[in-house]
Amino acid sequence: MAAQVSAQVHLRRRILLEACTRFSVGVDPEGFLLRFFLVQKRKKQSHAHVITHGLCSNNLVAVKLVTISSQILGHIGYARTIFDSLSSSANVYLWTAMISSYSHQSSPLARVAVVMYRMMLNHRIPPNNFTMSTVLKACSTLKASVEGKQIHTHSAKLGFSSSIFVQTALLDMYSRLGDIEEASRLFNSMAEKNVVACNAMIACRVRARDAESARQIFDQMSQRDAVSVATMMTGYAGSGDTVAARELLDQMHAEDVECWNALIAGYYQGGEWDRSVKLLNEMLLNSVRPNHATMAVLISSCGQLGALRAGMQLHGFLHKIMTNVYVNNSLVSMYAKCGGMNEAYNVFVDMPERDLVSYNAMITGLANHGLVEDVLNMFRKVLERGMGPDAITFLGILTACSQNGLVDLGLRYFERMRSYAVEPSADHYACVVDLFGRAGSVEKAYGVVKSMPVEPHAGVWGALLNACRCYGHIRIGGIAAGELFRIERENPGNYVLLSNIYAGASLWGGVRETRGLMRGSLGVKAAGCSWIELKDGVFEFVMGDEENPKSREIHDVLMQFSSQLMPLN
Repeated sequence: MAAQVSAQVHLRRRILLEACTRFSVGVDPEGFLLRFFLVQKRKKQSHAHVITHGLCSNNLVAVKLVTISSQILGHIGYARTIFDSLSSSANVYLWTAMISSYSHQSSPLARVAVVMYRMMLNHRIPPNNFTMSTVLKACSTLKASVEGKQIHTHSAKLGFSSSIFVQTALLDMYSRLGDIEEASRLFNSMAEKNVVACNAMIACRVRARDAESARQIFDQMSQRDAVSVATMMTGYAGSGDTVAARELLDQMHAEDVECWNALIAGYYQGGEWDRSVKLLNEMLLNSVRPNHATMAVLISSCGQLGALRAGMQLHGFLHKIMTNVYVNNSLVSMYAKCGGMNEAYNVFVDMPERDLVSYNAMITGLANHGLVEDVLNMFRKVLERGMGPDAITFLGILTACSQNGLVDLGLRYFERMRSYAVEPSADHYACVVDLFGRAGSVEKAYGVVKSMPVEPHAGVWGALLNACRCYGHIRIGGIAAGELFRIERENPGNYVLLSNIYAGASLWGGVRETRGLMRGSLGVKAAGCSWIELKDGVFEFVMGDEENPKSREIHDVLMQFSSQLMPLN
């Protein structure tokens, strides 16, 4: 015991000596001590140290402790505990630090920043320009239009209209609110347009799908940073112009990971999943290290492609960087889409942190494999952990019930949705239509469609048409097909389904008429496209493509297969 005490005393002396040394060269000793204890994740001990040595009276130390706890270590609850113990003596800087800590959180915690701002005013502590900019950031995150405009008015009364920090925060807020007119007015009135302000205005134009105006602002900037390039690339990609996004990346010689992420996300959103996966190798060749956002999108691309081997390689690569809940959620979803439910479950079980998206990824994967008992067990775990199920949760349950023909069970869960404040969408109604349709209750399925409070989409009518094909219901099949021809005129599958219904009833006139409608409606049919995963990566094949350098070799192999298969019919 004596040896242990001696060691603790020695450690304390070493720390204090280091603090004194740093103090002699102008480094704050209290701040050094706080960082030491916090980095060692001994938060309670450091707080005790602050109280024991009377440092609570030093608001600067308290500000550091709150900031490090919330924004570096991610312990917002502990930061609030510290603030509450000092609130009676807190000055504007400590209030601002706490408001800033909440403003960096996502909803609903970000709303606490607005609440604390009002508390600060009630304590008759006047805010400064940093306070205003941080609470406006929270309004931006929350898209809180009313509160944001009230704070805008208050900032003007306090004389902060010319503050670059407040102006930039306002610009970002109005941009996220979609108020292009007010954002443009603010931007044009700014005497000093720094990089942050220009980036916010570019983002505003990008959100409005106006890549041309965004590019004009981009070209006028005297200085640009990685955010400028990434935002402009996002604008191009969002408008479907991934070629322009790629050209900008090459022109700017961008080495920041966010720029590469913008292109990867653009390929993903445009359905060019194979290109997004291939971009990883190019990133590594350019010494650009991927981050969590990169991996989440790449893993999702593998899921869309069904590229299990590539997904597993990415999973292995993750050991080199720290993962987070978003990346792990993408892994669960990818393995489930590729048929690897065991792998998906292993990732899920090993996750140090799970949110509702994690459970939904498992529920959706299990549902698509028809594992209804496992789906319901996972749903029970959601409730046990105090999470509120959402629309995706119930969509997975209804899908599982539909695939297993469990009509009564599916209807019970459909009725339970509103008890969790989840309003059924057209997707949920499509599952109910499919429930009745698979059970042969075509009339009931049609009754559901007619009584829907929302507009039926193609998925609803498609489920009904498929039920009519299975059970030979000509009248309702004709109604469903007519709606589908109106909604998605160029989808050949709908014409084929109706034609098969007529053929099953030997109504050959209806078959000819439907085939004629199909020929007149389809126009130029899109070329067939598929992907195959080989050891060197994911390869795309397009019907009629002669530009592939190995097309002749591929055709020769196909001819050999054909000649061997012909005798087998």
